Amino acid sequence: MNAFSVSLFVFLNLILSLCLGAQSRIVTLEGELIDGNIKGISAKGVVSLDEKKIPLDGLRTIVFNDSAKEGDESIGKVVLICGSELAVSNIILSEEEFILSVNELGEIKVPIDSVRALRFGQLRRGSRFQKALLDWTETRELDTIFISGGAELKEVEGLIEEYDNDTLVFDRDDKLQTIPVNRAYGVVLASPLLKEDERPSCVLSIKGGTRIRASINHLIDNVISLSLIDNIKLSIPWENVKRITLRSPRLAYLSDLEPISSKVNPIVALKRNYQKDRTVTGLPIKISDRIYDKGLGFSSGMQLEFSNEGPYDLFLAEIGIDDDALGRGDCEFVVKAGQEELFRVRVKGGDPAKLIKVDITGYNSVTLEVDPGNDLDIADHADWADACFLQSLK
Repeated sequence: MNAFSVSLFVFLNLILSLCLGAQSRIVTLEGELIDGNIKGISAKGVVSLDEKKIPLDGLRTIVFNDSAKEGDESIGKVVLICGSELAVSNIILSEEEFILSVNELGEIKVPIDSVRALRFGQLRRGSRFQKALLDWTETRELDTIFISGGAELKEVEGLIEEYDNDTLVFDRDDKLQTIPVNRAYGVVLASPLLKEDERPSCVLSIKGGTRIRASINHLIDNVISLSLIDNIKLSIPWENVKRITLRSPRLAYLSDLEPISSKVNPIVALKRNYQKDRTVTGLPIKISDRIYDKGLGFSSGMQLEFSNEGPYDLFLAEIGIDDDALGRGDCEFVVKAGQEELFRVRVKGGDPAKLIKVDITGYNSVTLEVDPGNDLDIADHADWADACFLQSLK
């Protein structure tokens, strides 16, 4: 074969691979890794991966092998009550709906009652705004506007009346007040977030900084069809999807269960309680810049025991030290059954998340423990992200 033929062969293979779609890595519920090109997802929830047919509810994640980092040029985020976070470049309030210009997705219209919060600019992790967004679970009569100024955010209650990219107008005690948007850090609206079991089952990370909670209708001709809430439907080019995290009836998240025993034995760090679906400091779980919706937040010296009464034979989690430790931390993650140690691994701050899989067949209870490393228990913000019991297919 001459040089021209070799070059032509390589070129044709490159074109063919591009036509077939981006290379993907699928992680099954049992932790098996499968690489290939996803050609479609049927309305019945069957994934076509090259020549394989795989049920969608048997998967944990779909990750696309695209290492390019995306710039976020959004002016902020719009959070829907289902937990979706839309990275927007423009917001218009028109009567009872928001008209949003969403990065990579174009114009999306959403009813005002479907919006949980507006955030302008970059999020300050641990701010009063974020804690309000997470902790306020009841329907409120008024919206809460967070105004920047000084060391603390100022909270003002009212009802949003008008918004454009320059000014925010709200009704406070039957009087209209106007503030410039560059002083408005964000707004938490009266509608609360839906409870976890009321939200759609899939989380899609989209190029441009958007995260969508939705149900997948189908993937046809490289366009994925999604259903969110309140009849909000989206059709997104498949190439704009970076990652999909899925849920299955075959698993039980430990953050949805109550432990049968717990212990907390700090050395020098403050005594804290474990957290459900948060890191130990109360912020969303975040490892290597990836946010997890489910999981447990520990510090060193913590131990939780869970009953294994269901048909579960595997424990799975993605473990790591939370980003809010700023690269610090050194600890060991331990899984036990009674006095028997099933798993132990050392993790340091800045390490990428590790997917672990532990056989718990025949054990009536499982204990999670975090032990300190070389730096005592300082900054050991240990996350058991997506920690769950799983019923494997046998």
